[in-house]
Amino acid sequence: MIIDLLSIDSEGRSFQYTEASDELKGAFSDLIGDSSFNVELTVSPLGNTYQIKGIVSSSYSDCCSRCGYDIDVPLANKVNEIIVIEEERPRNTQVSQSQKSFDDGPQVTYINSSNFDLKEFLYEMLAAGFQEYPRCEDLKKCDDQKYVLVNEDLPKTKGHPGFAALENIKVKH
Repeated sequence: MIIDLLSIDSEGRSFQYTEASDELKGAFSDLIGDSSFNVELTVSPLGNTYQIKGIVSSSYSDCCSRCGYDIDVPLANKVNEIIVIEEERPRNTQVSQSQKSFDDGPQVTYINSSNFDLKEFLYEMLAAGFQEYPRCEDLKKCDDQKYVLVNEDLPKTKGHPGFAALENIKVKH
């Protein structure tokens, strides 16, 4: 889904997409599966650059890093990006570009043409919001799940049922 940034007027242009949108149908299925998503963006010219502001929200399935059970992790990324169109620089030129910020200030992306791939940009925004160590939202429930009895016929074992098979393994050094 290519957008010509030069065609955006001074008031800007708004974009809204959901999982029902034909333009993005199946675009994020490898990240969020069948979960719904919502995209609300505004692209505005800012001198000779463009600012993209909005929110990308969804959820994805992952494994809790504390209890080991499958959970749905909410995903809500605020987007605040400055797009700079410039000619490709010579190889001996350096550009400092940091993707992590300590505040909510805008990030900068350099492109070499006015054609901007919004679909690829949104994919990156969703992927950037994934948690490194996802956890259950309710920590009490998470702690209770960590100590569930695995099987009544076996000796009383605590923890995730998937780890019960490892209980009697002996490792020789």
